[in-house]
Amino acid sequence: MDISTLKRKRYLYLFASAASFLVLGLVYAWSLFATPLAEIYGWEMSAVKVTFTICMMAFCIGGLIGVRVLKRLGVRGAILLAATLLVCGFAGTALLASQGIWALYVCYGALIGCGTGLGYNVTIATVTLWFPDRTGFASGVMFMGFGLGSLTLGTLTRTIINAAGIPVALGIVAATACIVFVFLACFLKRAPENIAEILKVNAQEEALAQEELSSDAEFALDAQPAMDMTADERRIFHDPAFYGYYLWAIIILGAGLVVIGTSMQGGLELGVHEAFAATLVGIIPIVNGLSGLTMGVIYDKKGLQFSMILVATVSFTACTILACSFFFHQGWLYVIGCLMMVMGYGSVAPQATAFARERYGAKRFPHHLAIVNTDIAGGSAFQQVVMSACSGISLLVYATMAVAGAVAFVTSLLFARYTTRS
Repeated sequence: MDISTLKRKRYLYLFASAASFLVLGLVYAWSLFATPLAEIYGWEMSAVKVTFTICMMAFCIGGLIGVRVLKRLGVRGAILLAATLLVCGFAGTALLASQGIWALYVCYGALIGCGTGLGYNVTIATVTLWFPDRTGFASGVMFMGFGLGSLTLGTLTRTIINAAGIPVALGIVAATACIVFVFLACFLKRAPENIAEILKVNAQEEALAQEELSSDAEFALDAQPAMDMTADERRIFHDPAFYGYYLWAIIILGAGLVVIGTSMQGGLELGVHEAFAATLVGIIPIVNGLSGLTMGVIYDKKGLQFSMILVATVSFTACTILACSFFFHQGWLYVIGCLMMVMGYGSVAPQATAFARERYGAKRFPHHLAIVNTDIAGGSAFQQVVMSACSGISLLVYATMAVAGAVAFVTSLLFARYTTRS
């Protein structure tokens, strides 16, 4: 395969995967379904909200399961399994929700969360293999699709809910997920074994990655840093860099989840006009998606150390601005702080891919990526702890997050020597 054909094909795979991630991104559109479901079936909103927590936990489990599934079934089988879980989750919610809130927990929380995590991890791992020279860009493009899913398909889903009701909307989403992921499973292929040789980047490591993704379903990715200990020799749970990165990611994700979950309420509290507050909610997914792409490109050019410090700086500044907005009761400060914090939040996903590949090498990349991505559950738990400890008082919440943001910044500096790429 010549280089022009390879490049054309890999971009087709990349953008097809990004389009499929619009469906996966609906997991963040949970609020569209939560209120109608609570009203229809008379459930307490506090009980309904537990569903999203279950969903985030299942997302992490799905990523871990995806590693085993990938080895046994290959790329096509793993994506088809993810599609099955998503279809059963959405359709099951539509058909069984009337039986009790347990159906919501099982179908939407467990099945959709697990299917999303499995599909996310498998697709990211497969597509980035085509981009040994532009890993950050590739993962950023896919995350942009993931981040924009709640805006694009979410808006369409809201229209369907208003016109035909939530069971019909869930059924249509289930059918869409089936079509999109069956197509992706049939369309997406693994990269050729000599892709690094063709692109003239890291040929030795790419060969190792392709050996892992062979006919017996072994799977891995390329690229590792030349440090004192080879990346494949490192044990993730024995490595202090993992815990430093994990703390960094949990803090930023937790602060971002606070903003995403309360952006409209916070704006109204500070006197922001209701129409503008609603617009802010619509802008947030756009910023979220674009920040992932932007930070992926920055990573490709500047490396992991620089991008981690940059994200920590943006997040600390954002939390400080948000705390000041409530202290001085200034709505315009709140808007700026929200958008900055979402930029930090959206930048974490490309960093997870970069950290797992740089630090732990090619041989078990999907496994390590799944472990690193459990930071999503950690961020969710951290956010809930802070909100509870501060009794939901916005000034206290963001002041606490600002302190945590400073910790994230210091952590990124302390662990720079572990995350610098060669």
